[in-house]
Amino acid sequence: MQLHPKHVGPVVMTFMVVFFVTGFITWLNVGLSDDFVARWIKGWLFGWPIAAVAVITLAPFGESITKLILRKFS
Repeated sequence: MQLHPKHVGPVVMTFMVVFFVTGFITWLNVGLSDDFVARWIKGWLFGWPIAAVAVITLAPFGESITKLILRKFS
């Protein structure tokens, strides 16, 4: 499978966002427990591909909504 160049940005952004969000949510749920890192990484490994696919799939819809909002307020 080859990654299309227009998808690199969303994949990188979701990598970073999901990394921080899963870390924060894991910390809220279990605190700095002995298995914190294992839980965090598991959450990130499951969440990142889902987020990347969602962003790539939903980006055109998000752009359409953005254009509507900008037209409405300009």
